[in-house]
Amino acid sequence: MEPLKQAYDLELTDKDHGQGWDFGRPVGITTDQWPRSRINGLPMAHLWTILVPEAYRVKGKDLVAISLFQADDHVEDRVDGVEDMIANLTEVNYTDAENFWASLSRYANYRHPQEIYLEDIIGGGWTLIWLTKEEFEGEATALPNKEDSIYPNYEIEEWSSTCFAKDEPAQFIKHVVRIDDPNVGKMLDEWPDEDDGNAYIPMFSEKGKMLKLDRFHAKSHFGGTANPIQAIPEFSPFYIEFEETLGDANMGGGNGQIDLLNSQFDWACG
Repeated sequence: MEPLKQAYDLELTDKDHGQGWDFGRPVGITTDQWPRSRINGLPMAHLWTILVPEAYRVKGKDLVAISLFQADDHVEDRVDGVEDMIANLTEVNYTDAENFWASLSRYANYRHPQEIYLEDIIGGGWTLIWLTKEEFEGEATALPNKEDSIYPNYEIEEWSSTCFAKDEPAQFIKHVVRIDDPNVGKMLDEWPDEDDGNAYIPMFSEKGKMLKLDRFHAKSHFGGTANPIQAIPEFSPFYIEFEETLGDANMGGGNGQIDLLNSQFDWACG
């Protein structure tokens, strides 16, 4: 894998630069493939879909973009049988909710081949999907049928992370090349060797302050200097960091990071 030479900030814009969007609808998946909560079976909220800079396409040259979805599973009421059906393809025969179980079964059996499910430390559910160029440039996916996707009498809170509560117009995203970021291509490290001139430089370390790395504070980006709200995760240089402003992710006022190379995820509240 070629060493990284550039980091990219992600900025919201009114103009479509062909580099992605937050909110809006996903692309490259069928409605049946829309990721579902492992707790209640509800379709997750689509947070964003972003073109990955070429050097960060670590899953193969044909996979050029990523979509991220979220479900607030750590605070939702459990529907018995949902997790087992998704994890083990166990069929559930409840005649009082046939349409719900049928739609969940279609998702469980025909998920997108590049779907990666990520569960955070408090039990929240996230799904990352890698997309081909053709998928990324395809038509928007229609929302799942609401009546078939909600277990009978299950109450959806207006703040919840579902596709029905967070169905908002898309905002475009563009890549902006970072200038003079000394951490491009470096493994993230909370406690680097201060005597190693090639070590990662934390933003608020003495050296980081001298280099004014706080100019990268609170920016969503691919690679380079990270700005996690709490501890720095030990991630590869091939990562994306995103703020809550990108798709209104629920991270308690914090931000998140995804190691694209190792399919690892971390976030912390503010």
